[in-house]
Amino acid sequence: MPEIRLKVLSWNLHGLWWPLSKDLRGRTDRVSTKVRELRPDVVLLQEVWLGSQVDRLSQALHPDWVPICVTRRSGSPTGGLLAFVGASEGWHQCSPAQFQTFATSAPVWKIWEGDGLGRKGILAVELEHGEQRILAINTHLQSQYPRSNYAEVREAQLIEVREFVFNSRLSLPAIVAGDFNTDSRESLYSYVTALGTDLTEDARQLSNSGTTANLLEGRPEWIDYIVMANSQAFTVSAKLELIENQSADVPYSDHNGLFCTINLGLPEKQCGERSN
Repeated sequence: MPEIRLKVLSWNLHGLWWPLSKDLRGRTDRVSTKVRELRPDVVLLQEVWLGSQVDRLSQALHPDWVPICVTRRSGSPTGGLLAFVGASEGWHQCSPAQFQTFATSAPVWKIWEGDGLGRKGILAVELEHGEQRILAINTHLQSQYPRSNYAEVREAQLIEVREFVFNSRLSLPAIVAGDFNTDSRESLYSYVTALGTDLTEDARQLSNSGTTANLLEGRPEWIDYIVMANSQAFTVSAKLELIENQSADVPYSDHNGLFCTINLGLPEKQCGERSN
């Protein structure tokens, strides 16, 4: 496998919930402008619930980025998960996208929470650039609420993510990213690190920041991750940049975005073995 340098953007765009969001079109346009500024190879978005929002993003990013999602009959992305691949950078989709709905979720009747109705799950797509191939996996887990942190639901979903990853093509480098709704100080975070190398760890330890404004133990929560799965088979280095927000619409979302530049290659021994 040739060395891969990949720029990945993962971002929860905060959907459309009133009254926390009052400027869906405006912030969608600002997100598009930010994507063009950063020029990522792969964009993994969560909480894109409307087909009209997909259309708006796609039109703004055309033709440099191509949208990828699995749609409902209404035309909205299943699970609110949407990806873009950087066609202008030479990347393209080489197999149909897969979507797996979580088997475990919050009750559907709690419509004020929305998670049970959202059909959250896992979106996966295989991408290639010449001889380079990667598996990009986008996910969004159960949210926590004041009267329930849904620890058991989140644990079951984390196990589903792990099984999905390990049942995929292990020979390919796999990027797993999204909103895990699990802070790095929770015991459930061990399921995140079990997937592979958490590429957000160094930046998180060097700062007192988070990916949301919600406070836990006096510090903002860090609940969004980019993980290099199957990392034991590759050499990995990464640089992470936070796209910071003030609030849901100022200027983008209620989540900080994660922009990660990843350098990935085979260990020297494996490179030597392959060349013999």
